[in-house]
Amino acid sequence: MTAKYDYRNKKILIVDDQRAFQVMLKAMLQNFGATDVHFAHTGEAAIRKCVKVPFDILLVDFNLGTGRNGGQLLEELRVKKIIDNKTLFFIISGDNTKGMVLSAIELEPDEFITKPFSQFQLHSRLARAEQKRQELLPVHEAFSNQDYPTIESWCKEYIDNKGRHSNYCRMLMIEAQICQGKLKQAQQLLEALLAHRQTSWVKATLGRVHYLNNKLEEAVKVLTQTTIEYPLLMITYDWLARSYHKQGEVDKALDTIQRGIKLSGMSIERHQLLAELAIESKDHALSRETFATILKLARRSVHRGPQHLSNYVSSLIEEAQHEDDLFRKNRLLQEVSSVIFNARREEGRDESFDFERFEGLSEARVHASKGEMNKAKRLLFNAQKQLLGEPHKTEDNLLPDAFLALSAVGEFEYAMPFANEMDTRKNIDPFAKDSANRVLKDEGFSNKVEHFREQNKLGIQAYEKGLFREAINHFNRALKVAPGNTGAVLNRIQAQLKQLGENRQNLELFNDCKGSIRSIEGLQLNEGHKDRFVLLHKEFENFARPPKAGKK
Repeated sequence: MTAKYDYRNKKILIVDDQRAFQVMLKAMLQNFGATDVHFAHTGEAAIRKCVKVPFDILLVDFNLGTGRNGGQLLEELRVKKIIDNKTLFFIISGDNTKGMVLSAIELEPDEFITKPFSQFQLHSRLARAEQKRQELLPVHEAFSNQDYPTIESWCKEYIDNKGRHSNYCRMLMIEAQICQGKLKQAQQLLEALLAHRQTSWVKATLGRVHYLNNKLEEAVKVLTQTTIEYPLLMITYDWLARSYHKQGEVDKALDTIQRGIKLSGMSIERHQLLAELAIESKDHALSRETFATILKLARRSVHRGPQHLSNYVSSLIEEAQHEDDLFRKNRLLQEVSSVIFNARREEGRDESFDFERFEGLSEARVHASKGEMNKAKRLLFNAQKQLLGEPHKTEDNLLPDAFLALSAVGEFEYAMPFANEMDTRKNIDPFAKDSANRVLKDEGFSNKVEHFREQNKLGIQAYEKGLFREAINHFNRALKVAPGNTGAVLNRIQAQLKQLGENRQNLELFNDCKGSIRSIEGLQLNEGHKDRFVLLHKEFENFARPPKAGKK
């Protein structure tokens, strides 16, 4: 073995779900002189061990069975800073398919090794990675602290001294310039490098800089050529899709990002870009499929969170609302219940997330989509309880769902404060917020709200003039576009009671009034509506017995 590397003082963690491979790899390491070797069978177990022990080397199989894979483990350890900049992380895999390899390499481990490998190969890779890690440790520390000026100066000095990793340092220096907004300097350096030698990362990064400079034609030209010359360089597809999108070429952007996902489909960020494009192109089926994939990927990653469940559920409901085939529409809405039931074992265990309330809001939206407004309202008001008039007390993850559910049943007076509250929050998931904003900006929604308000206002004016039958007709028209609006129902009850007071023998009117009362009886109303309903209910009870049938 030509390279020297002292294993005696190294803490090493092997993460693999196969006991036989663990034993074989440990024997190799012991032959190198290693004495402190630990095992973990899953990504979750590896995280627990890394929290307790500062390992120097992690040798991780990519496919770990259930739970996190090796790539997701690496990402979580880095994001949460559980491992430091001195730790070596090797991804090992017996699966050398293109998609798996690209997904692993994208995460930039210190090395990627395919099984089988020899002792010599493992040792030489470890020694080389350690030498590089130690030599570049100051710049890695600076990146962790986002100290970009230090990165620039350190890399420049290293390159001037002709260090063996000068090309890598050029890449880090350009990245530091981009992070600081020094796009002109980055472009000049990239063009100088290209004049000397054509390399994949230089061309891809130049295309990215053109995009950031809003030079979209140049970005598309460079990135398109790069995808042809280097078809396995994944970041090229991302920036090319963004460039097409910014140009307004949504179809080309969709095609580009789908080609990228076909090559490497484990990037959540790449799938989120696809979801954004699918929504913009009104491809509801693709949007739903993409959010389902994001949810699946996120659940075993550091990016897990209830927002992904919310986005998937919303995509199911939105597709159902645009579906003409009744059978398919009902299938999509049934899927919402199935997804939420299964999520109880996942997001339902998140103590920071009000899962019961989310379930109520989602089921309310389902029933509203079916036209079952009474069921929808009861689920919605029970889910909201005393928070209907207090959107500022609603958690970020539920604000868009609350607005969408309230809007679906026509509770516009309750819904709009939730929309206003969303504008004041900075941590709401952008997809969830966009879902709510699409409803707000929809012309049909605006027309519905306007028509409702007009008819409700005309009803109030007619009531004040003593024209109770006319008032009831206006309130009925208002409720036709907003069947669950509590304020309009109370207005109608009030007008019905006035008319009933003039004609106690009107059985039809009595039953209509009784039906109006039952539609909101038992709901968790806000204080204003609650007090008003109590008074109206008492007034209705004064009509102790309904008149005999046949007398109107």
